[in-house]
Amino acid sequence: MRRADASAQDEVRRQNLSAVLRLLHFHGPASRSDIVASTGFNRSTVGSLTSELVKTGLVRERPGVVRGKGRPSNVVEPVSTSVHVLAFDVTQSGVGAARVGLGGYMLQVRRRLHQTTPMDVPGVVELIATLAREMDSRATPGSVCLGIVVSIPGSVRQPDGLVRRSPPLGWHEVPLADLLRVATEHRFPVAVGNDGDLGVVAEYLRGSARGQQDVLYVRGEAGVGGGVVVDGELLKGAGGYAGEVGHIVVKPGGRVCSCGARGCWEAEIGDAAIIRSVGRDPREAEIDDVLSDVAVGNRRAVAGVRKTGEWVGIGLASLVNLFNPRVVVLGGTLGALYPTMEPTLAEAFARALGPIREQALLVRSELGSDAQLIGAAEVAFADVLEDPLGTLEARRTGGDEADEDVADVPMPRSAGTQRSASR
Repeated sequence: MRRADASAQDEVRRQNLSAVLRLLHFHGPASRSDIVASTGFNRSTVGSLTSELVKTGLVRERPGVVRGKGRPSNVVEPVSTSVHVLAFDVTQSGVGAARVGLGGYMLQVRRRLHQTTPMDVPGVVELIATLAREMDSRATPGSVCLGIVVSIPGSVRQPDGLVRRSPPLGWHEVPLADLLRVATEHRFPVAVGNDGDLGVVAEYLRGSARGQQDVLYVRGEAGVGGGVVVDGELLKGAGGYAGEVGHIVVKPGGRVCSCGARGCWEAEIGDAAIIRSVGRDPREAEIDDVLSDVAVGNRRAVAGVRKTGEWVGIGLASLVNLFNPRVVVLGGTLGALYPTMEPTLAEAFARALGPIREQALLVRSELGSDAQLIGAAEVAFADVLEDPLGTLEARRTGGDEADEDVADVPMPRSAGTQRSASR
C-alpha cells in the first residue's frame, strides 16, 4: 500500500512540475505570485516546485521589481540554454536549420541552399548531419540535446519517419530517420514530420492561432501542404497522412500536378503556377523574382498574383466547409503574397462559403519561414515538458548511444491545455 501511495505521489509531483514548466516555456518569465494564480497551486507548493526545477537547471530565479510596499515575489524564467532541439526544414530550395532552446528561443539559425532538383537524398542527409554536429558543438556546455526533428513537404509515415512520397523533393520511400541515425552515429533521438503538421503546431502554440482550438494552416511553396487542429488536437488520419491539401482537385482537366494527377490545387497555386501567372517561365524565374516585382508595384505581377488569389480562395472554402476552423493561417509564399491577393481571395472565399464565411478568420503566418523549425522544436520539447526530471535523467545518462526516438510528432500541449493535477 505504501508503495502505491508513493507511486501516486510521484505522479502528482510529475504533473505539477510539468504544469509549472509548461507555463514558463509557453508564456515566459513569471513571478511566483503569477504562477500561483495561473496554476491554482498554493505558495508553498509553487516554492517547492520552483526550487526543484532550479536544481535541474531548467529554470532560474531572480529578484522581482519592487513596486510599492512589501517584498517583491521572485521571478522565475526558463533557462533557454539548459536543453536544446536541432530543428530542420527541408524544402525544394534548400535546408533551414535552428538550435532552439527552452522557451522557444532561436539560439542559432542556419540556411543552406541546395542546387539540385530532385534533392539527392545522400547530400541532404550529410548536410543535416553536418549542421547537427556543428550546432550541437556550439551549445552551452552541459546543455542537453533533446533530439533532431526534420520537417518534410510530403507524406511521412509514423512512427518510423519513412518519407513515403515528396513530389517537391522528388523522393519516394526514403527511410530518412534511419539514415540520419546512422549519419549521426546514433548520438541523437530522431523524428521526421510533415511540414503542414509542424506548421500548424507552431502557429497554434506560438503564432497567429494562439488561443484558438480549431485551426487550418496552409503552406504554399513549390508544393502546397496543410495541417489541421480540431478541438485542440492535431488531425492525423488513419495513416498519419491527413493534411495533404495540395492534392484536392479544384480544376478537373487542369494542369498536370507534380503528383501526376490533373487539376490539383497545388498545380494552380504553387510557386510554379504563380510564376506562370505573371508571365514568367518557372524554369528561368524564381518565386523571389515575383515577390520583388510585387513589392515595387509591377502591374503585371500584381494582376497575376490576384488571379491566383481566386484559386486560393476557392480551395480554402472547400477546406473550411470540411473542417470548420476558427482561424485559417496562410504560410510560405501564400503568406508573403496574402496582402496582394487578399481582395480576390476574399471575394472567391466568401462567394463559395456564404454565411459561414464570417466564422473563419483569414490571417498570415506570424512565424513566416521559421514556422516549421519552431513546430519541429516543440515536438521534441514535448517529453521534457511532460516529465521534466525523468526526461533529463534519460537524456543525460544516454551518452552517445541515445537511440530512443522522439515521440512521433504529437500535439504538444500548451500551458493553457494542461490537465489539472492535484494541488
